[in-house]
Amino acid sequence: MKSPKVILALVLVQVLFATLPIAVKIALRELSSPALALLRVTGAAALFWVLQRVLVRERIQSWRDYRLLAAYSLFGVILNQLLYITALSLTTATAAQTLVTAGPAMTLLIAILAGKETATRAKWLGIALAGCGALVLVGVGLHEGSALGNLLALLNVASYSIYLVISRGLLRRYNALTVITWVFTFGVVGILPWGIVPAVREVGGMSTTSWLAMAWIVALPSVAAYYLNTWALGRAESSLVSTFVYMQPPITAALAAWFLGERISARMLPAVVLIFAGVWVAIQAGRTRKSPTPSPEDQEVVEP
Repeated sequence: MKSPKVILALVLVQVLFATLPIAVKIALRELSSPALALLRVTGAAALFWVLQRVLVRERIQSWRDYRLLAAYSLFGVILNQLLYITALSLTTATAAQTLVTAGPAMTLLIAILAGKETATRAKWLGIALAGCGALVLVGVGLHEGSALGNLLALLNVASYSIYLVISRGLLRRYNALTVITWVFTFGVVGILPWGIVPAVREVGGMSTTSWLAMAWIVALPSVAAYYLNTWALGRAESSLVSTFVYMQPPITAALAAWFLGERISARMLPAVVLIFAGVWVAIQAGRTRKSPTPSPEDQEVVEP
């Protein structure tokens, strides 16, 4: 059994992540998606810098590592944030967060294609089930006018999954907080051209509610959840950490019904079952894997 502190941290992480689409939907009432993405990433980067300087004070050792961090940021922050926030402007919070739970299976697929995981029948079955569920959910959007939003949410999952696979090399050589800080810093640079004009135009008209939503987005689902998840990963198996992602959709659905008036469509239920089943199979298959630990160099599949 894991420490109660680890379990509590993982539960809190899922609760915080589950509130993200609710706060984003509220902020999107007065902000465009590029402006919101820039404000979120800039605020998170600033807080990560404070934490990194206080807790770690670690320096990047080479220009090659800086280039890798910039590449990681493209998938882990720039595309991730723009796709996710734009998706939430087009679909429901519940649908978007349900697709997020396909992440473990998507990450496994990308790791297999990149040669970082060994393919097995059980793993392919898990990927297939989760993939079918994601496609069903995108198809549901055709009936409910949110197909594009669901597709963008799925692309967001793919982008972040690529980041998880390619970033493991530097995470073996640097503290996770150092990597996250630089990834978000490069993210600010990448999102700036898209978000600076709308941000300047829209910030002045934000209400107190929108400012509170932005403060919540930056401080809790962005910084606190990332930090607690990193802390838990250092004390528990990644398969256990992945399992807790199942908590997010029901929490988001309950909050979305309360704050946004959303209702869960009966058409979504088969997709939810398929995604959950696929991720469960993929996680169980990953637990039985017995393979040597790759070197940091083997993990770095992006060379800018």
